[in-house]
Amino acid sequence: MTSPESLTAKGLQTREAIMLAARKLFAERGFHGTTLTDITSAAGKSPAAFYRYYSDKEDLLAVLAESFLRDVVAPLGSHVHLPASPQDTDFFVSTVTGYWNMFKQNIGIMVAVDQLAANQPRFAAVQNEFRRFGIDIVRSSVLHAQDQGYGTDLDPEHTALAISLLFERFTSVYLREETAALGVARTDEDAVRTLSTIWKKTLYG
Repeated sequence: MTSPESLTAKGLQTREAIMLAARKLFAERGFHGTTLTDITSAAGKSPAAFYRYYSDKEDLLAVLAESFLRDVVAPLGSHVHLPASPQDTDFFVSTVTGYWNMFKQNIGIMVAVDQLAANQPRFAAVQNEFRRFGIDIVRSSVLHAQDQGYGTDLDPEHTALAISLLFERFTSVYLREETAALGVARTDEDAVRTLSTIWKKTLYG
């Protein structure tokens, strides 16, 4: 495979076209429902071009997931501020909105990583890195609330894990078409309000 550092402008363009096509198809059809031919056809590239950059479809997913962590998740975490008071609803709404939009825009990657994490350590590691992002933010919010005299009976570690996994599972199911079969009307606003309220009430009652 060719390393990104050694690519020409045309090579970078080809690689980016393949990544964009895969991201879109994974979201629409799922990882297992997308073939290598689907990706190269959507990108307007040949299979030979694909193999210059990736060894297989899973290698491409790993690159997409690692890029997502590096370029999207990590920078977002550095800008999170904790609630100024128990009445600071804006903190919860804005933080959940950022999380929601990030997950929604990358739903194909997130669901694919979840599917492969069960039996492939490299995808389990990527998934855990994403989870640590959420856990760290929630843990900090629990400790902050306790400093303010609230939620003193909460275990910061367990609460952080429970809320972050609730967010992950709720989001991955809610954003998929199967949710309609459950009789739930879906809007982004309702989802953000629900998650924000659960988080806030857990800390402040």
